[in-house]
Amino acid sequence: MNNLNVEAFLSEVEAALKNHFTGFKIQFLIRTPKSLKANIHLDKNLFLALRYNSRNERTDFALIHNNQRVFGYDNLKEWHSHPYENPSRHIACDKPSVDKIISDIRKVYEAIKS
Repeated sequence: MNNLNVEAFLSEVEAALKNHFTGFKIQFLIRTPKSLKANIHLDKNLFLALRYNSRNERTDFALIHNNQRVFGYDNLKEWHSHPYENPSRHIACDKPSVDKIISDIRKVYEAIKS
């Protein structure tokens, strides 16, 4: 995710989703050459809120279950994760790959679905 334009970022996200999920539906809320706001529906009451701005490289991945964030990664100020056990916490981390983020989301998805 090195200052990618929206289309390149979205391609990376879709490839990772296809690697880790058998089905998903992308709902675009805002899609411009510089910014993206989308909800990726994974199951009933479970979606990934995705936000990306190529101007400042602001990126958010938030897994939403029953209208509450249950897990996520974002780079507000610095890269950090919001763990499933306590999604209000911020755990500093190195910049993760999109595939790592989607893989971690898959693990939380499986925990929720089991």
